[in-house]
Amino acid sequence: MLLIITGNGKGKTTSALGTAIRAAGWSKKVAITFFDKGGTHYGEQSILDELKTKIDTHRFGLKRFDEVTRKFRFENTKKDQEEAKKGVKKVIELLAQDYFLIVCDEIINCLNLKLVEKKHLQELLDHCPQNSHLIFTGRNAPKWLQEKADLISEVNEIKHYFKQGKDAIKGLDY
Repeated sequence: MLLIITGNGKGKTTSALGTAIRAAGWSKKVAITFFDKGGTHYGEQSILDELKTKIDTHRFGLKRFDEVTRKFRFENTKKDQEEAKKGVKKVIELLAQDYFLIVCDEIINCLNLKLVEKKHLQELLDHCPQNSHLIFTGRNAPKWLQEKADLISEVNEIKHYFKQGKDAIKGLDY
């Protein structure tokens, strides 16, 4: 099955991680593959490291956020693209290992940013065994992908403190 968590609001990754924790709580084989999320400033990684016997995690991408300067790097490089393709390759490997759930966090953003191509996501769907489930997260899930989904949840922003000029908050935003 394909589950998509999309929308312009905050909480897509958090929702996917909650589902991964739920599955792991039932002793299901779970992996999380982070796309375009390099660096060590993600708070969830430290707790996932403690859960490494229950949830396998794989992180692909170059550092985008500088915690000291609070600046985000928006431009995409060839190395960003190479990292995203490595992530796709890893998910294909995981699909052959009888996982119940594989989260592909921010893979939809990678598609929209042209770090991966439609054929790469199609390849993941083609390799997904019937007893495995994929969660794709990211903004602006394209129509063709939505049509393939078994479930789509949309997280919409109603109000956000960023628009009030406030910085990212450790523990809430990263």
